[in-house]
Amino acid sequence: MSTATSEQQADQATLSQTCAVTVTYGSRLALVEQVVQGALACGAGHVVVVDNGTASAVAAGLSALPAQFGAERVSVVRLPENMGSAGGFRAGVEAAAARPETGHIWLLDDDNLPAPDALTVLAKIWRLMDARPDVALVSFRPDKRTYQKLITRDKPNSLLPNSFFGFSVQSPWQKQTVAHWRQEGLACWSMDMAGYGGLWFHKDGLQKTGLPDARFYLYFDDYDFTLRMTEGGGQIWLCQHSTLTDLEPSWTEGKAILHPWLQPENGLIRPYFSIRNRIILEKRAVHSRAIYRLNRTLFLLIKVFCATPRSVGYHLRHPVRMFRRWQLIRKAIRDGEAERFDNSLAHPASVRPPAG
Repeated sequence: MSTATSEQQADQATLSQTCAVTVTYGSRLALVEQVVQGALACGAGHVVVVDNGTASAVAAGLSALPAQFGAERVSVVRLPENMGSAGGFRAGVEAAAARPETGHIWLLDDDNLPAPDALTVLAKIWRLMDARPDVALVSFRPDKRTYQKLITRDKPNSLLPNSFFGFSVQSPWQKQTVAHWRQEGLACWSMDMAGYGGLWFHKDGLQKTGLPDARFYLYFDDYDFTLRMTEGGGQIWLCQHSTLTDLEPSWTEGKAILHPWLQPENGLIRPYFSIRNRIILEKRAVHSRAIYRLNRTLFLLIKVFCATPRSVGYHLRHPVRMFRRWQLIRKAIRDGEAERFDNSLAHPASVRPPAG
């Protein structure tokens, strides 16, 4: 048997042992079907779909996916209520890892459509990196700004000391290096943390890393999960040639008068959990309370209050509305700095919280 044939067989075995996991909520069946079909077309051996407490009509459509694609290829885990991205992916990872056939787990948001060769590229890179179970790879999402900056500007995706949402007056002097890997026309960049969407890792690594922390509920639970990988001695690499397309834009994208945290249409849940959880993460890198407070103040003033030239005027025209939004931000900051995992905001009787 030739070396090339042996390598192809090894890569094919890796694909067949990959179990993709996606979590959905609300009414997004059409998106989920595309993601499942895309993952299977890439060569994934199985897909676990987590139904994150959807309404009965949507749940019926999701429960039909095994019959649609084959019960040996797709399974559905239904949660009784929306547990957020943290609870949803925790359940999905646990289900995928419990399958004896699973080697790797590939996490996909329910709007991440993989390119036809996305998984083949990951399997090849992993083999070229000596097939180490402590190496995790991440598919590139062109619409994700942190990934764009990593590839185009070598800007690390990591926690800066004493930073607030990545902002630090010390950043010009805080030199952090990014390792590069290139072989056979493929390129990767090192990361300290990554999002769920496109994350591909060996299930054996869960023995050290553990499962996603459900206390985070929503946002930055993926960064906590992946930081535990790298803090435990593992590696994470962003792979430029394995690509995913985001079928829907992020709520933080787009042009508006106000910063996303202040936009009423984003509700209470998204800004609250985004702020609180990022602060909880960044606390592990705070060494100077004074510098941290300075970074927090400057970020809120420059990046949020004065996000656009028209933002200040909007505050003056709508003082009551803006006061309420800033009260929400204040609560999120206080809860984050106290590491208070109070998730009661996520479960008011009339609100169905998002999964991601």
